[in-house]
Amino acid sequence: MKKKEQHILLKDNRKLGFSEFGNKEGYPILYCHGSQSSRLEMHYDMSFAVKNNIRIITIDRPGHGISDFNPKGSILDFAKDVKQLTDYLIIEKFSVAGMSAGSPFALGVAYLFPENVCKVGIISGFAPFSASNKKHLSKEVKMMLTLAKKFPFLLKILLKIQVKQLNKNPKKALHGFLKVMSPPDREILKNNLVMEIIENMFKEAFRNGSKGVAYEISNLLVRKWEFQLDKIKVPVTFWQGESDNNVPLAWAENMTKKIKGANLIKYPKEGHLIIFQHAEEMFIRLKTNVA
Repeated sequence: MKKKEQHILLKDNRKLGFSEFGNKEGYPILYCHGSQSSRLEMHYDMSFAVKNNIRIITIDRPGHGISDFNPKGSILDFAKDVKQLTDYLIIEKFSVAGMSAGSPFALGVAYLFPENVCKVGIISGFAPFSASNKKHLSKEVKMMLTLAKKFPFLLKILLKIQVKQLNKNPKKALHGFLKVMSPPDREILKNNLVMEIIENMFKEAFRNGSKGVAYEISNLLVRKWEFQLDKIKVPVTFWQGESDNNVPLAWAENMTKKIKGANLIKYPKEGHLIIFQHAEEMFIRLKTNVA
């Protein structure tokens, strides 16, 4: 099963876009994509989902891909959008995965709907942008996030330029964006199938312009989250590469300490794109009958 162009109308008449992969009758896992990405962010080989009877539902956040922009949206507003989607799909129990900047959104769903969420998986996850967490960032990432927080109008300009570059020459635009990746990630990016996924998910993110992406980074990711990590009551597993240039290992360690009973699985000598190496083991662990 591969249904990439789907949407529902939310109660406020906004569209919420989503794709489905794997087995239609399988165990449902909702997937929250990273920053400047979309519902097309998923592994290039989904045979593992079919084999393990898993149904993966990837969701465009507001202003990304098919989903309409929400000018007053928050992390928990997205969680409420997700709940409308699961109600529409008649899914009562499910797990949630968040990749990179999808982390706060996956955790927000678990925080708001603990009676529905069975497990949470955070892959190379973004942490609260606090002073103590910020010091662990690489120079390039710290500069970009600080710019987003202090000078959001400049981020808007940069993203508009990026959209033009993506439309004109996507491979060249992506080369500049991905050059900050760690050596292990650059090895993974030599796989043309990986690059095809990344190119498609980035282009789709800006399908309707850059407004939604800019809003999310400046107004949600670098601001205080609406919930405390220690209030999450759902089992959480963190997966983190120790050589991740985008998201530091310390972030996963700090979040693991704050969530009661959380587990951290570390991958030595691996980077940000660990999902392309370990997707099967990650998604299997998110099934309810797997410890």
